[in-house]
Amino acid sequence: MLEKFGFTPTENRVYQALLKLGQSTGYGIALDLGVARANVYQALEALVRRGAARKSATNPVLYAAAGPSALLAELERSFRDDLSSLENELRSLPLAGVGGGAELELLTSPEQLLARAASCVDAATSEILAVTGPWAATVNRRFVFATARRIAVKAVSLGDPAPEGAIARAVPAEELAAYWGGQPIAIVADRARAVFGVIGQSGASGIATSAAGAVPFLRHLLRREIAGG
Repeated sequence: MLEKFGFTPTENRVYQALLKLGQSTGYGIALDLGVARANVYQALEALVRRGAARKSATNPVLYAAAGPSALLAELERSFRDDLSSLENELRSLPLAGVGGGAELELLTSPEQLLARAASCVDAATSEILAVTGPWAATVNRRFVFATARRIAVKAVSLGDPAPEGAIARAVPAEELAAYWGGQPIAIVADRARAVFGVIGQSGASGIATSAAGAVPFLRHLLRREIAGG
């Protein structure tokens, strides 16, 4: 459960034990789980640091789990802080693009295209428009977290399996090649950034851009594609 958000398996088990037991000592949790006390106390302190649990000032120390709603709110806050920090760091890096400009990056490999598309989804704060397919599984998984952050996600999947909530449209490979030139990935986030590209037999070709003159136009095209889905 919590492992998807960077918690260790032991931390995940200890959190669930706290939910079941209510207030408890580390010793009591170790007995319940059959885990070494040292490992339990290490997991408890990690949970406290990340806002998933709290501890008393009594002797012995009692631990209690943060409720699911409180934990979700803390994870969302932490995630937004991390994204903000990442965005600031990324914006300080020079991007290889036309004329060396920072507003346009040329994407020339499937790995690069998928990484930029995933980053675009992760950086969204209000809206995501997307056309993807099963070839973009690493990107599609990000939609679940985006939805959990209350971001409006509108997506078309040109094949199965489709991301949860996406419009599924099976398209034969020959039609993809004829219309898109390969396997497409198209993401627009917050009217502020976009990643467009195609994975083909010989690699990939695409762009990542935040140019004010390009993103609205790309968003318009993507809205039409999704409406036609």
